[in-house]
Amino acid sequence: MSTSAYSGSSHRTFQQALVHEMETNYGFLNSRRVLMMLAEDVQRLIESFFPASTYLRPGWLVFTGTKATGSKAFPGQQATDLELVTIAWPLLIQDDLEWMATQPDTQPKRWELLQRRVVRILEHGWQHPEGPVLLTQADLSLMLGLTTVQVSQLLQEARQKTGKALLTKGYFFDQGLRPTHKAQIVALYERGMDEATIARTTQHSPTSVGHYLRDYERVRELAKRHFPSTQIPYLLGMRPSVVDAYLDLLHSLRPEFFTTDPDLIGS
Repeated sequence: MSTSAYSGSSHRTFQQALVHEMETNYGFLNSRRVLMMLAEDVQRLIESFFPASTYLRPGWLVFTGTKATGSKAFPGQQATDLELVTIAWPLLIQDDLEWMATQPDTQPKRWELLQRRVVRILEHGWQHPEGPVLLTQADLSLMLGLTTVQVSQLLQEARQKTGKALLTKGYFFDQGLRPTHKAQIVALYERGMDEATIARTTQHSPTSVGHYLRDYERVRELAKRHFPSTQIPYLLGMRPSVVDAYLDLLHSLRPEFFTTDPDLIGS
């Protein structure tokens, strides 16, 4: 397994957050090296004047995540380019101890405990007053002592079991949005739900929801007019795979659009 998956987790530090703040809001220093030196000095002052607290709820873990703000990630963007938030996460709580005390100590039950834990952790970050705060699959891997492959499987099963989006950083910033989530957004839209409510329900950013729905509406309009499916990507300037995904949704949500010969172009 490549260790590069954990590089983003290790770089989320106070110093990097300070450098990002100065680069974003204070343009008088253009040297990255000078900014890093200044951040190191500020870090030393904080540690000197505000020693770490000795109190933290048992079983909780202090960890830095990414705030769910901004637009879609772009190629070459670094983890530290986004706003970072350090909070305490409920890794192990009393409910876990009580639940395990009543369950047989078997591998399936331990896996079920991990599912309960990953749901709790991600929802805690999403609902946090300083957030929403997101984690990557690599972050969860470090927290839970699992491989990233195991975390991916765990998340997939937890989403299917709970029906919740359980957003990671990659999902929120569109680095790995699954078709099932796009289908959920479109299905709610076809039921008459407004975009703001869809965004809250699916735990996606309003910008992303609006983008998906505008593309869906464009494909829907041409499908309604019976344009050939092979022409739609070129007419709309969209990837054929994206158009095919929306057409699949239309077949299930709006079958009446496909009751006539699809090769006939409507008026």
